[in-house]
Amino acid sequence: MAGKSLEVNINSAIIKWARESAGFKSDEIARKLKTSKENYEKIESGRKNPTYRQIEILANLFKRPLAVFFLPEPPEEPSITASFRILPKSEEYLSKELRLAIRKTRYYQSIANELMRNLGIDTKPKTSFESINQNPIIVARKERERLGISIDKQLGWRNAYYAFNKWRNAIEGQNILVFQYKFPLKSARGFSLMDKEPPVIALNSDDNILARIFTLFHEYAHIILRLPEIYAGEEEINLNNLDVENWCNRFASEFLVPETVLREDIDFQNFLRSKRVSYEMLERWSKKYRVSKHAILTRIRSLNLISQSEYESEVRRLKEEFRLPKSKGFITPPRKCIQERGRQFVSLIFQGKERKLITTADTIEYLSVKLKHLNKVEELAVR
Repeated sequence: MAGKSLEVNINSAIIKWARESAGFKSDEIARKLKTSKENYEKIESGRKNPTYRQIEILANLFKRPLAVFFLPEPPEEPSITASFRILPKSEEYLSKELRLAIRKTRYYQSIANELMRNLGIDTKPKTSFESINQNPIIVARKERERLGISIDKQLGWRNAYYAFNKWRNAIEGQNILVFQYKFPLKSARGFSLMDKEPPVIALNSDDNILARIFTLFHEYAHIILRLPEIYAGEEEINLNNLDVENWCNRFASEFLVPETVLREDIDFQNFLRSKRVSYEMLERWSKKYRVSKHAILTRIRSLNLISQSEYESEVRRLKEEFRLPKSKGFITPPRKCIQERGRQFVSLIFQGKERKLITTADTIEYLSVKLKHLNKVEELAVR
């Protein structure tokens, strides 16, 4: 224990880099180290050496390997701003959890890129490449036909979680990784990354499962446009606004609830006669199409069947609802691994292990599971 209290000589610039990239303020770290802000600032400025124990605490707080702090210089790492065309707010205000999710996504994306190239697998997405000047409705119809999931299949899915997994599998089949992480919902609902191939969609696992389905296709639209973003909004639309976010929301609305199908719906025909939006109607459509009531409302607005003021009024009313309760059941480590990283990424890791491109230790690190769970993870990945 005495050795851990010994001071170590490191480049203090690395501590500052690690703190800022993780989104911490100096006084927060001082409290964690149980020292004064002045003492911590001496460490960060290089006027005082930290102890080995303090470096261990910092590594844990910043979610960085201990070895990073002993490098001669801070490693090169692109800023968050460099990866996104659209930021909901300045980088300074992004939550620590969201920053970590972006770092993890970049890390897994790099691993996937290297393994796919070594395995001779094409890293390019199989989606079309479209322009924002094109009609998102036509693009959505073309993409839905290409994915090959009929409306009859969609209506037959037994619940929202089953629907989400089916959509996720379909998108992963397009050479797009889909991850899920928990971060504050006010920070973001999801984001997409295209720094490298394959592109990645990351969703907020703390969000309502029906809202996650909409976000999945909102981000899918961003990949089609090749415009990565952090999505902090909701399933909202403004027909008078032709920006990227509205384009992606119109795409997602048409993809999930096709107009041709909706117009044959008895509830829709009743709505056309009454022109009155009711909570019960939104509830029925939500259950039928496995999308949120908010998304259904957006679909109606996208068809210009209610005014913008009516739409905004209904949106405010829906926001007053409680979110769907979360499952309180225990999730086993193998299932958690599949839920977070997705079958495509997990299968890729096991292919790399089988071909001896990575070791068992690498496999455990990339999947964040114990050795005893590897067989079960592999079994779940091929189901």
